[in-house]
Parts: sequence; C-alpha cells; structure tokens
Amino acid sequence: MGLLPTDRLPSGIALADAYSAIRTWYRAHADQAIARGDEYGRGSAALIQALPAVSAVSDLEIVAVLREVILGYLEWAYHQSDGRYKMGAYAHFALESAGRSYTLTAEETEVLKSSTLWPYLSPHVKR
Repeated sequence: MGLLPTDRLPSGIALADAYSAIRTWYRAHADQAIARGDEYGRGSAALIQALPAVSAVSDLEIVAVLREVILGYLEWAYHQSDGRYKMGAYAHFALESAGRSYTLTAEETEVLKSSTLWPYLSPHVKR
C-alpha cells in the first residue's frame, strides 16, 4: 500500500506526535474495525483498545504501532484522514523523520515481548 502523489505529507513530524494523532483517530473510529465482524477486525479493535497514552509508550512501541498502520491490524485505515493527514502519511513520515524503517530487528522484537502491546500486535509483526 502506498500514499498518493496528491496526499498531504507531515514532513518532520515526531514519533510521539504521529502516534498521538493515530491513537486519537483510531480510538474514535474503532467501531469500523468491530463492524468487520472477522478475526482481523477483532484483532484491530483489541489493539486500538490497548494503545497506551502517549506519556506511557516508548519509541520502540510507537514504531511497532506505526508498522501496524503500514501492514498490520491498523492497515484498514491507511488512507483515512483526520482532516490533516492520512494515517499512512503519519506513519511513514514519522518513521522517516526518526531515521527509521518500519522493519524491526530481532533484538527489537525481543524487547517488544515485554511490552503490554505485545499480545495485541498482528502475528506477522511479531516475527
């Protein structure tokens, strides 16, 4: 999935700012995930409910959530906007601003196993 050439882009956005916008939007629209009525929707809704406050989340956990927007339980809203930017734009450009990719190293995956988010991440993100 990718952004469109006409999409507005939040260049220079911090990880925490992107996470905050994403968390706010998904929490307000969690009913759309539930309405799917399938395993993916249930997994998405559970992750949305589990998203910690910005003050209680690490940069690594934010990267894992942004990864979910790009290719996991939160991908269903990749092209949805909060009126400023699409969820996918927040995810990609926060990672870019932080000099990060959405891929996780084996070491990062091990660290995430102790996160409260771990049980809610999509299976392919846990690899």
